[in-house]
Amino acid sequence: MPKTLAEIAIEAGLVTKASAARAGKLAEERKQPLIVTLIKELGVNELALLGAFRKQLRVQVIDPKAASPDVEALRQVPKDVCARLRALPLALTSDGGSKVLRVAMADPTDTTAVAELEAVAHCEIDVVALSLSAIDELIAKGYRQINTAVLHQRPGNTGSMFITSKGKIGSVEQDAEVSVTAQIPISALQQAVGADDLEQRLTALIAVLTAKGLVTEAELAEALKKGKPSDDP
Repeated sequence: MPKTLAEIAIEAGLVTKASAARAGKLAEERKQPLIVTLIKELGVNELALLGAFRKQLRVQVIDPKAASPDVEALRQVPKDVCARLRALPLALTSDGGSKVLRVAMADPTDTTAVAELEAVAHCEIDVVALSLSAIDELIAKGYRQINTAVLHQRPGNTGSMFITSKGKIGSVEQDAEVSVTAQIPISALQQAVGADDLEQRLTALIAVLTAKGLVTEAELAEALKKGKPSDDP
């Protein structure tokens, strides 16, 4: 039977049985992962804990400097889920027709979290270990990368129309940094709906992206406030 986080920490001499029990109770009361309590409340050295993972679980430990989450991988799991589980999607691959999502976890022994990730992403989960502090930092950076996606100019796309996160219509003449909602061609929306209710559909679209953690509440508020195209040229 696989070892639990508490067992690994105790065997590594990082906590006593009494401390582990106290941390487990505190984590349950605060509804947070046990590893968060061990590191932030009990002061367990996270690097020493990673070493224990490597030794006792034979799990791969990722260097934070080499951790570069892929945007497509991040899109498989909402930000709030990743922040709660302390899990960072790194890469999405295909293995024999099935999708495999590689996820860095602060606690690779958390089978309940792995099961939730599988259910949310509809993928097989390949777990690696990464320090808690690095995961917290990279989750914030990674999802900002989604919210402010870079739209690269491609051959034949010069002057293509797009919709900004503020509901305005513009054109792309060169590489520009725009909200992820700007990557939806207006022509596609115009074909699906009439011009009269295009604004309403755009508002609904931004709401969906917000629910999935792809757009922040602040961006949604801005979009709702300035949803109508400006009369200015």
